[in-house]
Amino acid sequence: MRDVVLLTADSVRRDFVDAMPFVDGHDVLTGVTAGHYTRPSLAALQSSRLRASVQSRVIGPSLAEVLSEAGYETIGLVPTAQADPAFGFDDGFDHYDNYMSGSGNAAKNRRSGLREFLGSFDIVRQVYRRVYPMEANMADLPADDAVVDEAIERFNDADGPRFLWVHQMESHRPYGRGDDAIPGSVDRKAEASGGRHWFGSSEVTDAERRTILDAYRDALGRVDDRVERVVEGIDSEDPIFAFAADHGDEFGEEGYYYHQGYRRRVADPIIRVPVVLDGVDTVGDRCSLLDIAPTLAGAVGAEVPTAWQGNDLAATGTDETLTVAPWHDSATVCWQDFDRKLVARDADVSITDDEGEVTVERTDVSEDVEAQLRDLGYSDAG
Repeated sequence: MRDVVLLTADSVRRDFVDAMPFVDGHDVLTGVTAGHYTRPSLAALQSSRLRASVQSRVIGPSLAEVLSEAGYETIGLVPTAQADPAFGFDDGFDHYDNYMSGSGNAAKNRRSGLREFLGSFDIVRQVYRRVYPMEANMADLPADDAVVDEAIERFNDADGPRFLWVHQMESHRPYGRGDDAIPGSVDRKAEASGGRHWFGSSEVTDAERRTILDAYRDALGRVDDRVERVVEGIDSEDPIFAFAADHGDEFGEEGYYYHQGYRRRVADPIIRVPVVLDGVDTVGDRCSLLDIAPTLAGAVGAEVPTAWQGNDLAATGTDETLTVAPWHDSATVCWQDFDRKLVARDADVSITDDEGEVTVERTDVSEDVEAQLRDLGYSDAG
């Protein structure tokens, strides 16, 4: 059976893939995410079910579980609190690490439910970001280069067939470390755009927007280099290589910057991402991220669960997609056929299937995990 390598990266917009020459050198599909930020999007990717986006957690059988059942040795390296085992992301993996458990930073930043509620207010969020800038919080994660090094080593040491999932975080704002990162003052101003700014002007200037975009494109270039390094560094003769992003980012097109979960936004810059499925002959040039799991499982002859809702793109194309953007007890839902969009904003959302009805609701997790989520900018983590 062929090895399967799934590489994902944070915040990569479909219309910026030209900044990634290695990825762009493949057939790039236009993918639509099933969620609007990392956790619901990657949970739905692994689960191939909208229920996973609604609940913001992996719902089995996951891709890793299916491939493990088919005889694969499974390795997952996903350096973000959004993919914590508390949300089911380690299910099916022989080795899984999100590099966050037991971190000293989490212990320092324990907070109560009251502080979590207060984080939904602009003034509190902006004060927090001045005290704990995004660059400092991202610096608590391992460098993507180190994660890639570990991924190559673990893959090459494993017995085949092998399934590897690696996620890169350094394309997340502030788009780098040290001098590569956006200056803190610019980052805070952009984050506050679209709302009231309590510490001066909230208008991002043309020069500041260029600073953000230049840093973003440079970050994508570095992600691309690491993607190429993984593909060339593994000892596999004919692997299936897949690439996707969890979501994109906004850069002021409708007055907002970045992806901010509590806004429940489903603008194209957030939900349209590049997808590569190298080693699989696919139908069409568009897809949902729900399609990735059945396409990869089908390509290696693994049994595709009947519960999965995505298409095997080797057999059929995808003409319509759904995105659920959950946050606490409401969600925005977006249907599109790539020419038209229908959006229901900030609604009470439930989904009913063979397993019953589930609704969008706040996820109860440990204080450590909540602290880690806040450090990544999810100040009202749901």
